[in-house]
Amino acid sequence: MAHYKFNKDLIEGEDGEKRVIEHLKKLGGTFLQDNKDNRYDVIIERNGKKIKYEIKTDVFCKPTFDTGNIFVEVECRGKKSGIMVTEAKWFVTYYKHLNEIWYIKTEDLLKIIEENKQILMFKTFSGDYNSNTKGWLVPRWKFTQNFMVYNSNTFEKI
Repeated sequence: MAHYKFNKDLIEGEDGEKRVIEHLKKLGGTFLQDNKDNRYDVIIERNGKKIKYEIKTDVFCKPTFDTGNIFVEVECRGKKSGIMVTEAKWFVTYYKHLNEIWYIKTEDLLKIIEENKQILMFKTFSGDYNSNTKGWLVPRWKFTQNFMVYNSNTFEKI
């Protein structure tokens, strides 16, 4: 069994945040601050409004092995986490190896989960050792129309 490497994932996640920030700047945003707790990851100012973003980086998803899912964390170490505690208006997933950035309003993603629990898979025992991270697997192909998807190299909409 492969060992989970939290520190490596943390570095990958921070690199992913930088990539998304770069894209948000291309869309006319101004980076204001980042955050290191579970409330949000970054604040970007766009059109005079401060907007909070939750940014996840998926480094396991590779073109040769793509589950087609977005993992949406709801619990870690016995406490609510992820989408259940975020203050972010936008939930963003950066797929490093697919060169894609997927944006959705947090409230819209919560609605998708709530309205489709009977068809979504609930995953337990994810994340690092003993974290007992739990969350929903949302099939991207089924809900693509609910997302804004961009190529992370060209920043063009897909």
